[in-house]
Amino acid sequence: MSNQRVLPVDQRFFNDGAWYVLSSTSLGNSGLEPGQIVGQLQGGVEAIQQLIAEGICLPLFFPGDCALDQVVVVLGDLTPGQEHEWLGRIQSYLHIPCGELMLLGGGGCEEDWEVAIHHADPPNPHLFNFQKFTIPPGDYLVEVYAFLGSMNFNFHLEEIPRKQWQQWFHLQDKTKAEQPDWFKFLLENDYIDSEEFDLQEYIIRLSPLQEIPPLPVLDEENAWCGYYQFRQPEHCPRGISRTQLLVQSSAADL
Repeated sequence: MSNQRVLPVDQRFFNDGAWYVLSSTSLGNSGLEPGQIVGQLQGGVEAIQQLIAEGICLPLFFPGDCALDQVVVVLGDLTPGQEHEWLGRIQSYLHIPCGELMLLGGGGCEEDWEVAIHHADPPNPHLFNFQKFTIPPGDYLVEVYAFLGSMNFNFHLEEIPRKQWQQWFHLQDKTKAEQPDWFKFLLENDYIDSEEFDLQEYIIRLSPLQEIPPLPVLDEENAWCGYYQFRQPEHCPRGISRTQLLVQSSAADL
């Protein structure tokens, strides 16, 4: 049995945009008001680096909409399978003295911060743009992992010459019949469909902080975090089954 808690985002969570912020209800006991944190998030590289360095929040930017709308939070260790399967990663630090991790869709609107800070759940059922997760208070290493089928990995594939895909995925010695279905789909469509193959796209992992990691690389245009550390897998990936991950979450609640 793995030493982890699996906390899926609510099925109602929806963010029709490319921006998300990981923070805490207490904003890391920073004393910042919603208007002030919005100002810093719009204030350029130095202002955003300060927020990240102090563990107040981690602003995330994606190349398209709704990237984290089915994300799963893992508290504790990755399983060996999850550790082997991740393809991209962002690492940072969060100070969560209140014991409430907060995922907020957007982050550029003062009213959204006001509502999220002062409510346990979204008061408007038609605007479910934040969620809170109860965890032990403390300092955390936060890692956002991108897996097979994720938006960021699909975009990363554009940087790998198509003629090298078989070798990159360790499939050069496999016949077409032996290739996984997701790879056949990739060859025909130039991307991997996560829903078609029951793939969990992203996992946000929190573990007790041992050492503050280097500041993540910020996007040159908007100064939010959008660059993943990608790696080639040691073996052909199978992907993480979303269904099995959610079953694990349900079993832990029993």
